[in-house]
Amino acid sequence: MLTINKATKFLAISGVLSYVAIAPNINAAGFQLKEQSAEGQGNSFAGQTAKAVDASTIFFNPAGMTRLEGNRVQSNLSYIDPSAKYSHTGNNGTGAAFFPKTTGVDGGKQAFVPAAYAVWDYSETVKFGVSMNAPFGLATDYDNDWIGAEYNVFSEVKTINVAPSIAIKLNDELSLGGSIQLQKIEGTLTNQTITGAPPSSLTTLAADDTGLGYTLGVLYEYSERGRVGFNYRSQISHTLKGKISNPNVGALNFDASADVTLPAVASVGIYHDITDQWALLADASWTDWSVFDELKVVSDATGNTVTTTEYNWQDTLFLALGANYQYDDKLQLKLGVAYDEGASSDEFRTAGIPDATRYWASLGANYKLDKQSVVNVGFSHIRAKTARLDEDKLGKQTDFSGELKGTINILSLGYEYSF
Repeated sequence: MLTINKATKFLAISGVLSYVAIAPNINAAGFQLKEQSAEGQGNSFAGQTAKAVDASTIFFNPAGMTRLEGNRVQSNLSYIDPSAKYSHTGNNGTGAAFFPKTTGVDGGKQAFVPAAYAVWDYSETVKFGVSMNAPFGLATDYDNDWIGAEYNVFSEVKTINVAPSIAIKLNDELSLGGSIQLQKIEGTLTNQTITGAPPSSLTTLAADDTGLGYTLGVLYEYSERGRVGFNYRSQISHTLKGKISNPNVGALNFDASADVTLPAVASVGIYHDITDQWALLADASWTDWSVFDELKVVSDATGNTVTTTEYNWQDTLFLALGANYQYDDKLQLKLGVAYDEGASSDEFRTAGIPDATRYWASLGANYKLDKQSVVNVGFSHIRAKTARLDEDKLGKQTDFSGELKGTINILSLGYEYSF
């Protein structure tokens, strides 16, 4: 049986890593993070809702735990190397005298994103699990003197989600699962404020909150060779409370808050062994990004709205196809491609979250070291559509337009131990 001290130590270490995770802005639609499993990375997460081959199924579909034998612990780490290169096309207003940099601007920020899981094999029909993940996150980091500095210099969102989970096998074909999500979110937004002719000074909003949500999953095994899965992750509403601060402007130092709802995600997937060596996988996910319509910052002292940023995002689809090849008893090779629809539009896109549709191509491998230990590695290359920026909506002194071209490389490593 899974001893309490082993599970606690393992998840505590992984939780510390998850808490400091920062993700770049272009790895998935909006600021959602797909990087929760090195095993799934090699397939571009195709079939992840139905695959249920290791402990990471807790995140993608907790019902899949009923397919796992024995107690398991798993740890994953993804290295994300993004590029978001800005090309300037024009500007108006007087702000260009303060922020003249228009070339050589790259807001991409390298990051590590971890994920951890543990499964307790309570019985043949009942499994318990717990996961620690960073399901949402972003970071963009521009120079203090770039042309868009009055709108955005540094943006960062960090989340950690702890989810105790259960799965029940109703019969040989049907399993149900669910989890409670306890989610912590922290956000930091900075921009330059023009205070003279020159200089300018940095204004910072830093806030955090904790919220609750849930996950429901279904797994149906229609034959010995195939299964389909469905998973729903609920919205989580947050009221972030914190401070606005600027060391050079007294009026820009006060307590503030902002309401943010992180979207629901519904996924359906299929896994099918077409031969003893080849398997085909597919997944489709819908994300309720239309809940992210605006960010309104309110002064706690007066109740007045300090600033409102309109996003007006749309719901998105993520479609993935993949295949696995069982080379021998120990080695499995993986590949996958995906279409990841962007949530933003040219009219409302911001430099802080320059979201756009992107395309994935991935390779990976699974290797059994012995009966108890498995190592996974996955690599993805993602290319985003050119994202147009037109910042002229907040009444600032700098109005500018340009384009961002984004690419990202992701390398994920994972280890699972069964006992």
